[in-house]
Amino acid sequence: MGKALLVSSAPIATLASGEECNLFGHSNDTTTEANTQANCTEDATFSNLAIAVRAGNSGTLTLRFRDAGANGNQVVSFASTGSGEDATNTDILSAGDLFNISYADTGSNSTWNWIKANVNFATGHGNFHGAATFQGAVCDVGSSTRFQPLGGGVIADGSASEDSVEWKVRGYDTFEAYQVRVTANARLNTSTFVNRINGGDGTGSVPFATLVTGLVSDTGLADAITDGQTVDVSMTLGAGVEDLTVVMICGTLKSSSNKSECWISGDVARTASAVATYSPIGGLWLNLGTLTEAQSRIKPGFAAVVSNLRCYLSGNTYASDGTLKLFQNGSAVITLTLTAGGGAAWYENTSDTITIDADDELSFEFDEGGASGSITIHSAGITFAPIAPPAEGGGLPWLAAAAVNELVGVY
Repeated sequence: MGKALLVSSAPIATLASGEECNLFGHSNDTTTEANTQANCTEDATFSNLAIAVRAGNSGTLTLRFRDAGANGNQVVSFASTGSGEDATNTDILSAGDLFNISYADTGSNSTWNWIKANVNFATGHGNFHGAATFQGAVCDVGSSTRFQPLGGGVIADGSASEDSVEWKVRGYDTFEAYQVRVTANARLNTSTFVNRINGGDGTGSVPFATLVTGLVSDTGLADAITDGQTVDVSMTLGAGVEDLTVVMICGTLKSSSNKSECWISGDVARTASAVATYSPIGGLWLNLGTLTEAQSRIKPGFAAVVSNLRCYLSGNTYASDGTLKLFQNGSAVITLTLTAGGGAAWYENTSDTITIDADDELSFEFDEGGASGSITIHSAGITFAPIAPPAEGGGLPWLAAAAVNELVGVY
């Protein structure tokens, strides 16, 4: 057991008073709370709710954790720009409880960088990973199977290419549950969502019969994931072109080795340039170049060993090598080479690691690529692992480290 990191980001969007969202994805907000509510498929404790704002908020904002349509304990409130975190309160949910985030302000809309929180499962270790488009993504391609990611935004009509929405897993070994929320359904036959592992169907099935809407979950799957396999969700629509409006797809992934992961998803092109561009380590990519490195920084909130910096590129025509770098407190600490002209592929640094404490902040940088060419980025992320004890005979220093890890929720 231990803390994992949930991140929501949409760096060119704004939050208006009365809007709602959740802690993964996302591409837009909504004033309809039900559209943003997710199923807490495991008994869990949420903590360290935080938000970063870079413009607007001429009055005072209030960000709240919501539990089953009521105010939870966590609340963040501040005026103007900057960031705020509730480092004191927690919200303890039972399996099946619905959770989301509400926003209000007394002035202008907030242009925000990210929203984040920690989650600690009561049994085992894991996290919720989801795609969200809270105003809805219309899917109406008849007699077709398309694919949706477990990060970023829900894709209208889904992706015809599964490669571009998959995430390569290094930390999890079980696909425990997943859920789909549909807000409008004019289809005259059943639409079915299936969890996918390494390009094959898992054992889950979330069907939406004719005209059925709402939140449907499939729990207790226990589908095995092997190191290096990929995860996503398929969406099969029957004959007809009637609209199915999907707002959220979320999976519950668990690790028997107390690992967790964080990744940012989207579909972003970057032309070769000596001007570096930055992003948070989780949420949705809408474009590169919006945020500075400082604005992209997120505090995971726990001590860990960070490894396997990786990304999926659907295209790479760089004339010279590019780089993806993990930054820790404003300095590059792990570099992944994006080999010139490497084409569509996973790129991964499997050897370098860093150790972070509970107050360290992380961000991503894309840089270089020579004088010509471009890349198309679909996902980039990292793996968190618990800090291992020293070899036998390490003595009291390990006891002190263990005490620190217990305080921050890493075991």
